[in-house]
Amino acid sequence: MGRRNSGLNRHQKAWRKPGEERVSREDIAELLRLSESGDPEDRIVAATYMCPCHVRHRNEEVWKALYRMMEDEDARVRRRAWHTLEDGGCPTDPAFEPIVRRALYTETDRQVLGFARQFAEPFLNEDAVSRIREEKPAGRQLGKCDFCGSTRVPVAQDYETEIPAGGMTRAAWICDECSAGGVDA
Repeated sequence: MGRRNSGLNRHQKAWRKPGEERVSREDIAELLRLSESGDPEDRIVAATYMCPCHVRHRNEEVWKALYRMMEDEDARVRRRAWHTLEDGGCPTDPAFEPIVRRALYTETDRQVLGFARQFAEPFLNEDAVSRIREEKPAGRQLGKCDFCGSTRVPVAQDYETEIPAGGMTRAAWICDECSAGGVDA
């Protein structure tokens, strides 16, 4: 019994469940019409049911509508459309790249911006990726400072100093005191 779902991720398993409502090819025309509606509630319904767990085949018209709804004026519609990529979309689609880039610079909704950042890394060049990583707070933990030997103190990695460890090298751990004092290895 378990063999049927072995090797599938949780989203793939979810769409195999009997309770998951499937969209027929005939329903797609109605969803496409709803995706162009003036009512945001209609567009939310369309974005919800255009998800790959409901539409079980690749349909370019559906993806064009989803890409259009990713830039909708209503944030709820944008959230629902961006969510489709988590359920099995194709984030490497060339048509998706300009949408991600525009979202990174113009998006005001935090949740949609989070989706855009999640899918943006393959499209960004290495300089932009390193700039984003530098903005993240340094990974801090309790440990032993490699410079003064203090233990159970907050330490951060010092990538400027390499410590030999078992035939390899690793970044040194440095405490706040040593970091502020400018301790050199």
